[in-house]
Amino acid sequence: MTAHALDLPVDDTAGTLLKRLLGAREFGVVVATAVVVTACAVLADGFMTTANLLTVAQQIAVLGIIAVGMTFVLIAGEIDLSVGSLYGFLAVTLASLVTEIGVPVGGAVPLTIGVGVLIGLVNGLVTTGLGIPSFIVTLAAMGVLRGFALLIADDVPVDGSRDPLFHALFAGYPATNLNASTLWMGGVVVIASVVLAKTEFGYDVYATGGNSSAAGNAGIGTARVKITCFCVSGALCGLAATVINAQFGNAPPSTGVGYELYAIAAVVIGGAALSGGTGSILGALLGAVLTGVISNALVLFGIDDNWQQVATGLLILVAVLVNTVIARRSRRGVHS
Repeated sequence: MTAHALDLPVDDTAGTLLKRLLGAREFGVVVATAVVVTACAVLADGFMTTANLLTVAQQIAVLGIIAVGMTFVLIAGEIDLSVGSLYGFLAVTLASLVTEIGVPVGGAVPLTIGVGVLIGLVNGLVTTGLGIPSFIVTLAAMGVLRGFALLIADDVPVDGSRDPLFHALFAGYPATNLNASTLWMGGVVVIASVVLAKTEFGYDVYATGGNSSAAGNAGIGTARVKITCFCVSGALCGLAATVINAQFGNAPPSTGVGYELYAIAAVVIGGAALSGGTGSILGALLGAVLTGVISNALVLFGIDDNWQQVATGLLILVAVLVNTVIARRSRRGVHS
């Protein structure tokens, strides 16, 4: 399994170790990240300053959280194009619950995450129950959720909670120079990594995405697994919405536009296959770091932000090509 691609036996020769390491899908993004970071450090003034690196870490927190949810869905053999709109809808929902309905923020946060789970549940049920491709289901959800966000907000930003404790928990600087949002992302990454690599559910996710029919014949409830993955994605969109509310104190209805592209890019760049069955949380995190570093470098170089989308699209293309080459080599190795 890809989750254990770096678990190498200690008695391997150096040549075999290198060969297996080069075959690990995460290794490519590690090298790419190292190259990009080195180039930025040399060419971009101020890139390697502590303040800038901490800024990059904060900027990728929301993307990293959403990308973790996308990782579960992609490994299970599905796709969720609604994450950007769901994230924006939940951000507007949380702000509206607090300032327009009067729900205490301590109750509004779990409610918002619960709504995210519910929407993920609907996406999963429609996909597995009706047999409609998740691409179509979540594409429709993307439009519906963005429309609802615009309707709720009436095309203007919705003021959120100004509660100091809420801000401190999700956007403050608790005991370190790291922003709380970065720590939340780190916690999500650790927990999700353990779930995918060390639990029966994680095994079921890989098996479902790798060969759904075989997994079903082995007694794995593939529909249940896929629905759960959509629910995880929805919950993490809710957490991301909470973080962004705490950071900015309001929720524009345009929040999350294009984030489905960046989340998919991060996961695919990190080694996941769009066909399912492969990928890792570490890879998704590295993919988010790489896209965040590139975005930051474009700003430091004074290049138009629109080039970020160009760069992201090219990264997806390169990542898919690399994944295709690795998959073909793996198949040749199995049949040789």
